[in-house]
Amino acid sequence: MKILFAVDGSQCSKAAIATALTMRCPAGTELMVVSAVDFFEPLPSLEGIKKREIDETEKLVQTVVEQLRETHPHAVVTGAVRDGYAYEEILDTCKEWKPDLLMLGSHGRTGINFLMTGSVSRAMLQEAPCAVRVIRARLEEHTQSDIHNVIVALDDSENSQTMIDHVLEFPWSEYTTFKCVNIVQEIHRGLLTEAEITPAEVLSEHYNDMVAGNKAWLEVASQKLNNKFGKRVAKAEVLLGEPRQALLELAKTWPADLIVMGSHGRRGFEKAIIGSVSEAVAMHASCSVEIIRIKSLAKKKVHFIV
Repeated sequence: MKILFAVDGSQCSKAAIATALTMRCPAGTELMVVSAVDFFEPLPSLEGIKKREIDETEKLVQTVVEQLRETHPHAVVTGAVRDGYAYEEILDTCKEWKPDLLMLGSHGRTGINFLMTGSVSRAMLQEAPCAVRVIRARLEEHTQSDIHNVIVALDDSENSQTMIDHVLEFPWSEYTTFKCVNIVQEIHRGLLTEAEITPAEVLSEHYNDMVAGNKAWLEVASQKLNNKFGKRVAKAEVLLGEPRQALLELAKTWPADLIVMGSHGRRGFEKAIIGSVSEAVAMHASCSVEIIRIKSLAKKKVHFIV
């Protein structure tokens, strides 16, 4: 697996580095540490300041590289300081190096603040061609425990395979536990008593069968994690309700350190109309969030012969 770490020396970046140091990387894992400084300096009087900034950034990258080499002796670890704006340089590095995952820190903003700041982390969630993990510092009540709780949100059995393959490949820390979840929109129970619609017992039976079916393939997905990690680290659960609210509520009550979910990469008008569960969760979650790109199935072309 190839993992790109974007660092900048901030507190949120330190949280991302701390997460990276706890991973268990097998031989063949490639890690790259990258940071960016705009080298262009039109004012000679500020040349000294710019040089200090470059020197500090190079020292930061080298320090993180050395830490990763020490904690992951079987991985290949490299570092780079790029010339330019962070957003552009991280995105270009993703396109050139082609990582499986980009990890970077978040300044902890949620909701409208996250939406309006135009942060690098939000830009990467929208534009990076690979999976992106935005890392927020662990809540105070979590720091007393070595266990990291990870929610893996799966939307259907076809896409779940891509999600689970990604999770299986990542070098998690030793004390990671998983909860594989699927959210089913809850039926208003009042509908089941209306005579004008489908008979209540038929609708209720269909709904229960759907929930049971989803729980069945969730169990299969969670078992793959248990088989890989050799113990009961994963459980399956079907949640009832609106997807965004259900995930955010579970993240609070479990509680979660990370939510892993897919994104179909919708853009523009389509995204504005249907909304984006992944972006909403990334905006409002108090824990770290990882978004995995899910490639939509290509529509078959239909040829008419006249």
